[in-house]
Amino acid sequence: MDTPLNGKGDHMDDLVVALSRCSMFKGLNRIEIGLVLSRVRYQTREYGKNELICREDQLSENVGVIVFGCVEVQKVLASGNLICIFHKNVGDLFGGAVAFSTEAIYPCDVFSRADSKIIFFPKQSVFEMCQEALIAENLLNAFANRIIYYEKRLELFSCSSIKVKIARFLLDEAKNSNESVVHLRFTKKTWAEYLNVSRPSLCRELKKLCDDNIIKMDKDSIFVLDNKALVGLLQK
Repeated sequence: MDTPLNGKGDHMDDLVVALSRCSMFKGLNRIEIGLVLSRVRYQTREYGKNELICREDQLSENVGVIVFGCVEVQKVLASGNLICIFHKNVGDLFGGAVAFSTEAIYPCDVFSRADSKIIFFPKQSVFEMCQEALIAENLLNAFANRIIYYEKRLELFSCSSIKVKIARFLLDEAKNSNESVVHLRFTKKTWAEYLNVSRPSLCRELKKLCDDNIIKMDKDSIFVLDNKALVGLLQK
């Protein structure tokens, strides 16, 4: 379901709450975000579970922010294998690199992984919002973080074994959260695709790490019990 590009018909409060969790609006309070929304054009659309949001090779000049639900970006390789490029949740940005590229064409498919609502900002609206210095800085930070994200993915792909991939992932996540527990933001299937391994192989190696008392698993939480052992796996 679409709404007009002026955003009328939407519950402004719901949009403001979602955008307050978006990196592009970091440092702005909800009143300030509401004022920004009142000055620019945008469009919202709702998607059902597993519905295609954007297809590969589709032209787009919009930046999306998730109001509720979650989306997944997938790529089918020449070999026929499907990998998850990234998984996005409420408040997350997507499509910015595409919108501001010279071709503005999606290189991957974007799916809604749950009933979702997306707010789309046309590129011109993003330019207008960037007149606010803080939003411009936040957007540049988001793009820079995306580059770092892909660099880490390349590092994972170059790891010599599945166990090493798991160790590197857990150490990076624990470092980012400053905790010894990693809360998975996606399913094991998606995690396996992120690591570019099969789900059974991932589960098998996780069990070995648990048996060796290096980690402990509790549903979607992984507790790092022996940080030195994880670091040691990277040195083998």
